[in-house]
Amino acid sequence: MNSRQLEYFLAVAKELNFTKAAESMFVSQTAVTQQIKVLEEQLGVNLFERTKRRVALTPAGKVFQNEATDILNRMDLAMLRTREVSSGFTGSLNIGFTLGIGNTEVSERIQAFHQKYPNISMKFRNLSPSMLMKLLRSGEVDLALMPLFDEPSYEGVSYKKVAWDNLIAVLPKNHILAQNQYVTWRELKDEPLILAASPENEVGEGKMILENFLRRGYKPRVMESIEDVETIFFMISVNMGITILPAYLTASVYTRGRLAAVPFGGVTDQVDIIAGWMPENANPSLERILPFLEGGLADEEIGEYEPVKLDKNLLQAEKK
Repeated sequence: MNSRQLEYFLAVAKELNFTKAAESMFVSQTAVTQQIKVLEEQLGVNLFERTKRRVALTPAGKVFQNEATDILNRMDLAMLRTREVSSGFTGSLNIGFTLGIGNTEVSERIQAFHQKYPNISMKFRNLSPSMLMKLLRSGEVDLALMPLFDEPSYEGVSYKKVAWDNLIAVLPKNHILAQNQYVTWRELKDEPLILAASPENEVGEGKMILENFLRRGYKPRVMESIEDVETIFFMISVNMGITILPAYLTASVYTRGRLAAVPFGGVTDQVDIIAGWMPENANPSLERILPFLEGGLADEEIGEYEPVKLDKNLLQAEKK
């Protein structure tokens, strides 16, 4: 039994005339007659009562008419759903993100994507940069939303820069620099520095900060490398050091009485935010979401959150 036989049968059942049924299917009457005969032999029943004057459905034929209609409808639906999944209109995405990404315009772009493609389900996981990179490489997440630190550490990963943010220095509230409008690399060179990085610095989290100090001729006092930002904030609140973070990570600092967040560095001291994926990942939903994310640097409207705007003369202040 095949779909063509079912279509021939339903055409005859509708017309109750083999000649008209063949014309409606644009085939010969012989082809229709032969296929109906094969179908009846496969089912072991007569589907039509045939006389010289009329063609009528048998009781079995009437039952099979309903079943054949349902079968063809289910086949059409199955093909439609399969095509939709293949084209990305329906499907699923496992998305990993690092802490604070929800404070950037990236979240609004995800929202716009969800409104456009509500049938693509998204599962989110909040992970450290090093763990997110591991799960991305293993295929456990389809898409990684994270900062870009040291490009060689992302070898083998395809990515697009989708946003950016300035750096912020987080200090104890009673620190002498806490009331400044901004601070420079020179002013922080002797401060006990807590790097927001894994001990192994797996994606270059701390390397970017250290190289900026060294490039200016300063050797920073690194106390510790810790991935957990909450732990870093606690240590700063008890005067155990300072840290330098992307501004999107410091949104909660302003509600904490023992911490201060001060704009830091110069106009070139920024962190790029990327959408990363493995090039061999064939998930069609990736093709659907990337255009929504790639516009992050071009669009003028980025919602309620805006990166901190710094004075263009900040770099010159370090040389004084």
